[in-house]
Amino acid sequence: MVLGVSNPDYAGEVVAQPRQSSALPYYVVSAMRSIIVLATGIVITFTPGHSARFGLVALGILGVVNAVGLGLVALGLSATETGRGLHLWQALVSLVVGALVLALQEAGMILLLWALVFWALLVGVAEIFYGARLARGDALRRDWITQGAMTVILGVVVLFQPADSVAVVGFLGAWAIVQGVYLAIASVALRFPTTPKDYPHD
Repeated sequence: MVLGVSNPDYAGEVVAQPRQSSALPYYVVSAMRSIIVLATGIVITFTPGHSARFGLVALGILGVVNAVGLGLVALGLSATETGRGLHLWQALVSLVVGALVLALQEAGMILLLWALVFWALLVGVAEIFYGARLARGDALRRDWITQGAMTVILGVVVLFQPADSVAVVGFLGAWAIVQGVYLAIASVALRFPTTPKDYPHD
C-alpha cells in the first residue's frame, strides 16, 4: 500500500496524496446532476397543463431522485473532499422536501410555492457558501457560486410570484434547463482541464 509520494524539494519527507486513486472524480458528480435536472426541465417543458399538483409531483420526483444521486456520489468522494459535505446536505434537504410534497401533492399552490422557495434557498445558499470557501482560481469555486446563485434566484423569483402555478412550474423548468446545461459544460471542463491547476480535485 502506497502511503505517499516523495517530494524532491524536501529530502527524506513523504507527502500524503491528496486523494485516493479509487475516489470518484468530481466531473462525474456534475454530469449526474446535469442529467437529473435536464430530464426534469425537459419533462416540464413538454408537459401541458402546469397545475399546482403537477408542479408538486415534478418537484417531489426531482427532490427524491436528486437526493439519491447526490447521496451516492457524495459517499464516493474522498472523505477530505469539500463537496462531500455540501452534497450530503443538499441530498438531505432534497429528500425531505421531495418526500413531503409527494405525500401532500393535493395540498395545492401554497405548498408548491413555499416548498420550492425553501428548497432553492437552502441548497443554493449552501452551494454559494461552500464555493466561497475554496481558493480563488479553483474551478469548483466558480461553478458552485454560479450554480448556487442560479438556484437562489429561482427561489427569490418564485417567492414574489402570485398564486400562478403555470408561472411557478415554468420557472422551475427554465431553471432546470439552464442549470443542466451549465452543469454539463462544467463536467466537460473538469474532465478535460486546460491546465492542471484548473482541476485540483482529481
